Amino acid sequence: MKKTFHFKLPEVGTFSDQVKAFLPKLADSALQRYEDSGIQLVEEYIDYHSVIFYRLQAHVQVPHRLSIETCKADYHLLYNLHSPTEIILEQSSGNSLAKLPSVCSSYIYIPNGALHTDLAPGEYLVYGVLVDIGYIRPVLYQERHFLSAFRSAHLRDKDRFYQSAIWPIKERTRYQLFRIETRFFKYHKDNEALAVKLVYDLYDIAIYKNFEGHEKISPDELLAERALQLISDQVLQTFSCCSIRAVANALETDISKLGKVYKSTYGETPKQTWNKLLIQKAKDLLLMGYSVKEVSNYCGYGHQQNFSTFFQKQTGIPPGDYGIDKNGGDR
Repeated sequence: MKKTFHFKLPEVGTFSDQVKAFLPKLADSALQRYEDSGIQLVEEYIDYHSVIFYRLQAHVQVPHRLSIETCKADYHLLYNLHSPTEIILEQSSGNSLAKLPSVCSSYIYIPNGALHTDLAPGEYLVYGVLVDIGYIRPVLYQERHFLSAFRSAHLRDKDRFYQSAIWPIKERTRYQLFRIETRFFKYHKDNEALAVKLVYDLYDIAIYKNFEGHEKISPDELLAERALQLISDQVLQTFSCCSIRAVANALETDISKLGKVYKSTYGETPKQTWNKLLIQKAKDLLLMGYSVKEVSNYCGYGHQQNFSTFFQKQTGIPPGDYGIDKNGGDR
């Protein structure tokens, strides 16, 4: 399945005069920039054939009518995480519309054809999951299931929007979007099956209209998971640089609270995780044939001796001996 909607805006390689910063690019996303008088828009998506995950960001300086063309009818799970006003999608023919209140989510059948939305000045952040229409099967979603209503509405009138009620499970939704950002935007072929599973999970969430009907994700668990991702990102930089305080600042939390929550979740401190990941990076580089001095630099140590002391303390052997057995061969 290829991307099935197109913005009627000029595509640009870089913005002529970027108004404000956009969020950092998602790891393996296809990225396109659009710019016109009074609007700058960034579109990112990753294609898993049956499912496409996408993120849209826009900075709008003056009121703008954004025109969109679709070439295939599909279902979209849309998450309006930030907008100055409610986003209203309208068919250009005026037949029907769909509404996206700010900080709410909705499930929408978007038909083939032209549509538009009138954007007020401000900043916009919208996440979407485009689902192939064939996944709404009567064998899975039978009578009285909310998805059966979608299917029957689509079969009755394929040319009009059809929208679910607003999903109020914001906390759970934000957790799922975080999973999409950090896991699915790092492409792996195994993610194709997992992407479909995630969509069905989101369908299951939508059945429940209150927090009591579905398991809540602990805010502490989410904080610890986000911290782990940031620590991993630090280690994976070409030249690693450890700063647990920077992680706490990025997550807008106190470093002491982060340490307690993290240890409660993972059974070790953030620094212990960082050390473990850094040692694995050092081992991998040494086995690839890099010198101890090179590995020391890549691991963020200005002095080779300090790195050697750290490595031996963590592994019990000097870095120069790692990967070499006593008979002179590799191990």
